[in-house]
Amino acid sequence: MCFEREGEPGRVLMAGDTFWEPGGDVIHYQDGNNRSATWCRFLVTMICAPGRPMLTLVEPDELQQRKDRRAPRPT
Repeated sequence: MCFEREGEPGRVLMAGDTFWEPGGDVIHYQDGNNRSATWCRFLVTMICAPGRPMLTLVEPDELQQRKDRRAPRPT
C-alpha cells in the first residue's frame, strides 16, 4: 500500500505494517494499492471527541495555499 500525507514523503507499507496518524492540522492526500497484480485491504479505526465531526474536508483554495507543505512526488 502506498501512503502520502502532508509534510512527509510517500511511503510503502507492507503486509502487517501499522501507523499512527495524529489528528490536527495535517492533510492526508491519498492512499492506494501500489501493486497492480493483487488486491489489498486497508483497515481504519478512527476515534474522535463526542459531538465533533470525524472528518473536516478542505476546500480547493486551502489546498493550493498549503501546496508548499506537500512532498514532491516521484516522476
